[in-house]
Amino acid sequence: MLARLVCVGQSGISVRRVGGNRAGEIRFTRFLRNKRVKPDAMVATARARTAGLVMGRHILAIQDTTTLRDDGKQRSLNLHPMIAVDASDGGLLGLVDAVFLSHVGGKKRLCKKRPFAEKESRRWLDATKTAAGLVAAGAVCVTVIADRESDIYEEFACRPAETELLIRANHDRVLEDGGALYGCMEEVAELGRETIDLPANPGRPARQVGIGVARA
Repeated sequence: MLARLVCVGQSGISVRRVGGNRAGEIRFTRFLRNKRVKPDAMVATARARTAGLVMGRHILAIQDTTTLRDDGKQRSLNLHPMIAVDASDGGLLGLVDAVFLSHVGGKKRLCKKRPFAEKESRRWLDATKTAAGLVAAGAVCVTVIADRESDIYEEFACRPAETELLIRANHDRVLEDGGALYGCMEEVAELGRETIDLPANPGRPARQVGIGVARA
C-alpha cells in the first residue's frame, strides 16, 4: 500500500488510483472495509516506520488540518496529520501522527466554556507530544511547525522539553519585558526576503507573496 501511495501521491489519492486496476481497487476496498482494520493501528504502524528513519537527523514535524468531506450543512470530516521532514535536505520521512475529527457546526460559542482536554484544539498539543518521542528514537532535534490556528497558550505552556516550536503568530502576545510581539518584530532587521508562488485554491487566485526572515 505504501509503495502505491507514493507512486500516485502527486496525482491525487483515490482507491481506484491506488489499486492501479479493478482487481487492485477491490483488494484495497475490502482491506479498508474490514472491521479489524483500525485507523489507530495504521497510524501506529506508519509512525513506527518513520521512527526508524530519524536517527541522527534534525526533524521538522509539520502539522495541519485538512477537510476530507463537507456536506455544506455544518457537518464535515477532517484529518489532522503530522509528517516528519529532514531539516537538512527536505526529504519526507513519513507520518508521525494523524487523527480524524468530525465537525458539527453551531458549537463555537460554547468553546471557551469547555476544559482544554475536551476541545478539538488539543490536537495541536497532542501531536507535539507524539513528536517528542522521535528524540527517543534517535532524532537530534525535533522542531514542530504549524499554522496560526495552533497559536494557543497550551501549545507553548505544555510543550515537551524535547521539542522546539515554530508557530505562525495569530495573537499579539505580551512579552516578558512588557512589550507586545508584533511591535517587537517590527523593530527587528530582516536577514533576507524570499518570494514564493502560491497556487490557486477555491476562492483564492494564484499569487506571489513575500516572506521576510529575521532573528529576534
